[in-house]
Amino acid sequence: MFPRIITQVISWRTVFTLSVIALVLQLVNQVLTWQIELRIERMKEEVEEKRTTSQHKVSHSKKKDFYLGQKFSDDHASILSRIARLSVLDSSGEFRVASNVVQGKLMEKEGEQEEEEEVKDRSTVKLEEVTLVTQCSLSKLHYIPQLTKVWQGPVSVAVFVLSNEVPASVQAFLQLQKCFSAVRENVTFSLVFPLNSPTSPHVVPTAGTVPCHLILGSEDQNSYNFHGIQYPNNLLRNTAIKVVRSQFMLVLDVDMQPNENLHHAFLNYAKHNDLYKKATTEHKMVWVVPSYEVKEEMDVPRNKESLLELLESGDARPFYQEMCWKCQKYTDYTAWEKATVVDSSKVRPLYEVLWRDPWEPFYIAPTDIPHYDERFRQYGFNRISQVCELHVSGYGFQVLDSAFVVHTGFKTANTFHSTKDSEQERNRILFRQFKADLKDKYPESSRRCY
Repeated sequence: MFPRIITQVISWRTVFTLSVIALVLQLVNQVLTWQIELRIERMKEEVEEKRTTSQHKVSHSKKKDFYLGQKFSDDHASILSRIARLSVLDSSGEFRVASNVVQGKLMEKEGEQEEEEEVKDRSTVKLEEVTLVTQCSLSKLHYIPQLTKVWQGPVSVAVFVLSNEVPASVQAFLQLQKCFSAVRENVTFSLVFPLNSPTSPHVVPTAGTVPCHLILGSEDQNSYNFHGIQYPNNLLRNTAIKVVRSQFMLVLDVDMQPNENLHHAFLNYAKHNDLYKKATTEHKMVWVVPSYEVKEEMDVPRNKESLLELLESGDARPFYQEMCWKCQKYTDYTAWEKATVVDSSKVRPLYEVLWRDPWEPFYIAPTDIPHYDERFRQYGFNRISQVCELHVSGYGFQVLDSAFVVHTGFKTANTFHSTKDSEQERNRILFRQFKADLKDKYPESSRRCY
């Protein structure tokens, strides 16, 4: 009898302690949200003051057509308010995530259609489409217009900013929509920003002062400098993936471009091979898109024939050939390049490749594949860890003909930031732990990451 009473007392104390902890965590989250709301309200006041001043100047400008007007400011204020109310903490508790900050018209139409059809759970509805998924910092947004123009389909991009850059980022999204019809139609923007961060050194123009042609400027040389905050690339990828409405996606780095017809070609391939139906079953397959890099002064090749010409002249080469050839070589570039082009407007599987360490290809995949491990930040092992998990969880890798992606500029040692090696070594240690975790996550799998 006495031991039972002790057990009940201990159980009651445990429940009470857990309840107190839950209450404290809830209060902390409310305080943090309140602080962010206050910060954004102050930023909104500053933006409104600058907008009023700039509007007076713009009214006397001969280039008024280049600028955004009153509607921009109204949208800007409402979006900032929504970010303050609806952004959530990530799993680490270090970042706020704001999804669907600015939506493309394509996604808005899809949402309206679903409401008309009285869909009960929109998150379970996947469209027969393929979405390009990417992520970047504020200084790399100038890549988006060209990427969107080439892809010609839905794009989901997650953007990392410092806390005080949130209003400027919303301004940039809206201006990109204003200036580029493909962005306005197809691109959905999400935001990730740290709870606490130093003031950004970037000089961000006020609303209504930047001509459209200046948006496509050069990249900030300090784009890797986030003042001690590690760039959360995998959190960004997952953020962009979670808003995707299509059954398939292509996850790319923002400074890479797919070949011109890839979006439509894969849509046709998926339709003719019933991939939309297979994607809802246990058909575990991803489709590898070979990756290349071309010299900066060269135009990005539009199809396989023009890419082969650049390879012949030495103006193109496989991606990472100099920096990490073993990370890409298992794609078997020789076999892909020798394969006869049947129809460059179509794609087809050429051969299947068994994953081997440390292969990290780019590929089109179902949107329900395992997400990226968000413990990986900065440089090193952030993509290979996810490819490794695909392999362990049972996915196969088919290489597509006539499909490829291109990075402008050859990757060399001097093109990387100074802390690359230390970041890679830190993530190498984490990768060992990640591989051990996979054994527990997939106990029935005979596959390993080696």
